[in-house]
Amino acid sequence: MSARWLCTLGLFAFIIPTASAQDPRSPLRFVPKQAEAIVYVQKPRDLVDAVLKNEVFLQAQKLAGVRDLYDSTNTRQFYQLLAYLEKQLDQNRYDLLDELTSGVVVLGAKLTQPGGAVLVIQANDEKKLRRFLDVAFDIVQKELERQESKDKLERSMRDGVEVGQVGPKVRFAIMDGAFLIASDDAVLKLALEAPSKKTSVMHNPRFVDAIKKTAGKPLAWGWINLDEVRSNNPEFKNGLDAAGLDPFQMLLFGGFADLLKRTPYVAASVNRETAGGYRIGIAMPVGANGMAPVKHMILPADKAGTMTPLQPPRVISSSSYFLDLGELWEKRVEILGAKNAAGLDEGDKNLAKFLGGIKLAKLFKAMGPHHRLVFAQQKERPYKVKPAAPFPAVALVVDMRDQTFAKDMNSIFRAAALLATFQVGLTLKEEKYKGCDLVSYYFSETKKFDGDPTGIRFNFSPTYVTVGNQFVMSGTAELARDLIDLLQAERIQQASPASMQTRFYSSGLGEIIRMNQDQTLTQLILSYALPPKTAAEELRRILDWVDQLGTLRLESTYGANDFRYDVFWQPKKR
Repeated sequence: MSARWLCTLGLFAFIIPTASAQDPRSPLRFVPKQAEAIVYVQKPRDLVDAVLKNEVFLQAQKLAGVRDLYDSTNTRQFYQLLAYLEKQLDQNRYDLLDELTSGVVVLGAKLTQPGGAVLVIQANDEKKLRRFLDVAFDIVQKELERQESKDKLERSMRDGVEVGQVGPKVRFAIMDGAFLIASDDAVLKLALEAPSKKTSVMHNPRFVDAIKKTAGKPLAWGWINLDEVRSNNPEFKNGLDAAGLDPFQMLLFGGFADLLKRTPYVAASVNRETAGGYRIGIAMPVGANGMAPVKHMILPADKAGTMTPLQPPRVISSSSYFLDLGELWEKRVEILGAKNAAGLDEGDKNLAKFLGGIKLAKLFKAMGPHHRLVFAQQKERPYKVKPAAPFPAVALVVDMRDQTFAKDMNSIFRAAALLATFQVGLTLKEEKYKGCDLVSYYFSETKKFDGDPTGIRFNFSPTYVTVGNQFVMSGTAELARDLIDLLQAERIQQASPASMQTRFYSSGLGEIIRMNQDQTLTQLILSYALPPKTAAEELRRILDWVDQLGTLRLESTYGANDFRYDVFWQPKKR
């Protein structure tokens, strides 16, 4: 299939309508109840403007790689087709967008076998819709003939409804001012019968419930019927069950897997925020009530979920999450099951032999439930040897229920460093910084280590330090000192109800590029055949664009009977 043919199909995706599920003219009336997933878009003009007029998008078009994309044959052909449509219909693309559509453009799909999908577009004026389709079909027919394709576009009448097909499977129909495209004839038949037989997804109580709970006026919205997916796909169900039994998977996905096992559906929406940002929200109508015992490990009893993420200089990302390993140990049989709990007990006994008698049970109980993970670009270069691949520093900060945690971790780290010294050569350095005892280890630059031929280790100077009731484990001494500054300045704060918060900062990404600008310039010169001066200008444009990306914030929140996972994007204002 040629680029022109793909561009022609893209025209249909460009015409995106709006409506509500309760509207009798809503295209949802054509989506069969068998659909397990629904996607529709509201406020088409707003959605188009949100992308095409967004400052970040506009600036991205000036970058070398994106400029090449806009100059490509595919892109030029797409815009030529749009221009041809505008000329034939004597309207610009945005007026067509506003006038030809009145309801949500709906995509309904059955994810499990036998699969299928239907796309429905509802028009304001059927005459204008037919005029548009006549022009679009003419383009498709000419393109098929030009390619000498075996696929043909055919149109006919069936029970008073105009139907047609392109190739052996794709079917379409025009009915009651709506244009339908189906994956096969059986799906099209179900879609055309749905309004009269009242067998559309609009009569599915789970779908109606999700629509009612949708907040605001989303630009786009989606829904997945997980009851049906689990029922029709045993492998998916078995995968969720396995995630609830495997200890490692439980630590990573335990809460989310439990939700997916219980929730009847998942809904998602894209909203524009008042401050000029955007939010993608994922919601489920189940929460802490009825949750598996894993909730004791990942959810606080007092709703004091997470502390404010730390933001040291040149931060790239910062996370704060609730993880109570003390509760994991106390309720290990309930959470892991008897077999896995017995394995954990055995592992604790064996590990204690290498930890000087210190047991996991003691560490877990002394460790607090609040964890903060930070990645930041570093300025200090403590080694003369330069690593082949530069890495940012990472640090984990945990609160402590008992100060014995810091003492035990000190013993463990010193014993581990002693063993590592024989392989990589480590030098211990102890210093006082703002009243805190900083313990750091530096790698020998003369001792050869076959396990690290590219010198990755010279990115790091492993460091740990106690700051009040916080224990810091850092990849570099520089980041540890920055975190001491933040922790000592930190006042008593009200913990967020969110069980996890993560923030990504484009400013930190910009710092990485600036710290490695020689390599970046070389890559630009080689990739795009640019002279050095032009490559420097291109690098400046890239840095300006990266700085504009602003902040990406992720949050997960468990209510008693609901769950939300939100992604907030806040571009930087110029």
